[in-house]
Amino acid sequence: MKKYLISLEKDEQRRELFFSQPDTSDFEVFNAINTMGLSQAELEKTFDFAAFKNAYHRDVTKGEIGCTLSHLNVYKKVIEDDAIDERDYVLICEDDVLFAENFNENLTALLQENLTADIILVGQSKIPSFNDKELAVNYPTTFGFLQKPVGKTKYRYAYPYRNYFAGTVAYLIKKSACRRFWREVQRLPATYWLADDFILFGQQFGLDILVVRPLMAIENPNLTSNLEALRGSLDNNMAKKLMKFPLKKLLAIKRNLSCLH
Repeated sequence: MKKYLISLEKDEQRRELFFSQPDTSDFEVFNAINTMGLSQAELEKTFDFAAFKNAYHRDVTKGEIGCTLSHLNVYKKVIEDDAIDERDYVLICEDDVLFAENFNENLTALLQENLTADIILVGQSKIPSFNDKELAVNYPTTFGFLQKPVGKTKYRYAYPYRNYFAGTVAYLIKKSACRRFWREVQRLPATYWLADDFILFGQQFGLDILVVRPLMAIENPNLTSNLEALRGSLDNNMAKKLMKFPLKKLLAIKRNLSCLH
């Protein structure tokens, strides 16, 4: 399976930290598109600022544009690679990823499940740990015994209560799904979406998206500027999240019963 690492060329420390992890030597580095020095006029050639604001009700940042364009250009490399079958998955990671123990073995076990989903989220951003309570409360899926096991590992896969913004730290995507993105790029005057808008990708692009629990990858805490602040923010909102949890859990159970066979 092809594996890609998206990383800004200047971020040598991040790359060194990434490749210090086990089983990373087979990743192909894609130099992320650095948009910070470009003007809005230059960026408007490939990104639709007005369409973004209409969709997200705020202004886009240059970093978000660079992220979206970088992932799209990796998809283009996948499409152009004749050695990759339309049904094959590729793994795409960002250079702040931290893999769980035995990541490669567990990923192999996941791929042996003969999954048909277009995208499988094996990682998530803005989560302090691989099995954090935030996952269960704010991003619930169905009951554990109804989730599909990944071989003899501790991992399971399922649908979340709904698709959500999970970040792009680590995910599997089929070549056919990469092609679907580029059909959209060619249809529109310019790209306008966030790289992790899995709500859009499910609703408008028609892509089937699964999640893995616990997470196989998170953002590396050594590269998170203020992890304690993140934990505090998550905890402060926990009461509100708990109030919404029963409905989310019910939606997750119903979705998995109807979609996961």
